[in-house]
Amino acid sequence: MHISIKNHIILLLTFFTLFPIVLLKVIAYPRIQSDLESVIMDNLEVIGHKQAELVSTWMRERMKDVIVVAANPFMSQGANITKQDEAYDDITQYLERIVSEYGYKGAFVSDNKGLVTVATSEEGVGRDISKTDFFKNAIQGKTFATSVIPSNVPLINEYEEKEVGLPTMFISTPLKNKVDAIVGVFVLRVHVGILSNLMQSYKFGDTGETYLVNKEGYMLTESRFTKQLKKIGKVKKRSTLEVKLVDPETGKLTSGVRQCVAGEDGSDAKGYSDYGGMSVLGVWQWLPEYNWGVITEIDKNEAYGAAYNLKNIVVALLLAIAFPLLIVAYLVGGRFSKPILELTEITEKMASGDLTQRVDVKRLDKPLIEDELHILATSFNTMAGTLDKKMKETAESEQKYRELFESIKAGIYQCEPGVEGRFTWVNHAMAEIFGYESPEEMIGVKVKDIYVDQGDRKRLVERLEKDGVWKDFVSFCKKKNGEQFYTERTSNIVHDAEGNPMRIDGVFRDVTERKKLEDDQKKSAKKRQG
Repeated sequence: MHISIKNHIILLLTFFTLFPIVLLKVIAYPRIQSDLESVIMDNLEVIGHKQAELVSTWMRERMKDVIVVAANPFMSQGANITKQDEAYDDITQYLERIVSEYGYKGAFVSDNKGLVTVATSEEGVGRDISKTDFFKNAIQGKTFATSVIPSNVPLINEYEEKEVGLPTMFISTPLKNKVDAIVGVFVLRVHVGILSNLMQSYKFGDTGETYLVNKEGYMLTESRFTKQLKKIGKVKKRSTLEVKLVDPETGKLTSGVRQCVAGEDGSDAKGYSDYGGMSVLGVWQWLPEYNWGVITEIDKNEAYGAAYNLKNIVVALLLAIAFPLLIVAYLVGGRFSKPILELTEITEKMASGDLTQRVDVKRLDKPLIEDELHILATSFNTMAGTLDKKMKETAESEQKYRELFESIKAGIYQCEPGVEGRFTWVNHAMAEIFGYESPEEMIGVKVKDIYVDQGDRKRLVERLEKDGVWKDFVSFCKKKNGEQFYTERTSNIVHDAEGNPMRIDGVFRDVTERKKLEDDQKKSAKKRQG
């Protein structure tokens, strides 16, 4: 069959016009989409891990609070006191002040049999708490935090009404007398609403949320969408302890929750059904010390919206270019391939961390292709701007957490594992405790050099390698100028994914005055006995 030169030219021009576009669709677009999805999931994982760190830090602060209050020398009197005793009103006022100033729901003291002897206004004196987990653990010498549970006494709820069954949690610790014998228990009732506010403090997208879940799969904090859940009848009063996180279609725990409560940390970039039946991307982390899971999710369509739009635009352009006249195909082909390749290059740069990349929309002001490429470039720039904004928000959030650590009065540090390890980060309080002018001056100091007995460092490392954590370890230390003093610290060792020691985290406090008081008390006790 004879084909005219005209048809040859048309076929050749059509082929060379469409070939680069098809090539870009087959090779470049999958790379663009893959890079976009990787950036989105990396960002989601950063958010999830930061939220988990925020919860752990907040809980550690609450446990420190109960320890500090219980360490007050006159608090042990509350374990065996009546309303007729002179110190009763002083202890009650002290507890009321702690509750008011630090945002707790209530506080109370019990004797070693579990009978409440002193309590704030919302807690009843005379109650028997001997069968509760928080009493049993504290009376054995442990500082203990319960999960979120319904209250069995009436408490003021968010509607200023008294309610039995209001979500609450307790943190308890033993009360000890002068000879270090456990005489009772001190308990703080935590305001769970504050924990919910923490979970919602970092917003990402219209559908993103972070929440806590317990072993049974119930939500422990308020959902961002509680109002909607009330409208459809899934929630009566609040999400906390009412919403069981199950897939509506299967009736089983959602994929993310199921893996999380099994003690697995992970993520899902392909999508799964959440408790509302929506397909979501998720990141989860299990906190074994509290038996809580921290789950961060966002609607899959919202997260990957930019990638989906990009795909639709590319397909539309391919269909539009398949039928134009020869001259249009010839002119448009070169102009079309160049910006797509530029888009690929920009996407790769974004995937490597440079989110400032943008497509120059002004360069697309050419006839015939202006509308399509403008849509493509605008969508891409919008997506890049959104990702850039979220990464900056993440950086600001990280800075906020760093500033929070810097503001805490207790010394906080991170150091290398091993006996010869050096400090890699300390806050201002830590530097001040050891006589350094700034945290930067203390970074790089060998940890063992702060001990009067350097064998303390070896014992601490061996204990951490064996048990993972050492709470309230007291040792004799020395400052930069050689001044010796007593410290108390809680340390834990952090491992990487392969189980290798990565660093040691810890909190220091100067307990010289407390140690001196304890020594004086012991000496006085010995004199009285002698």
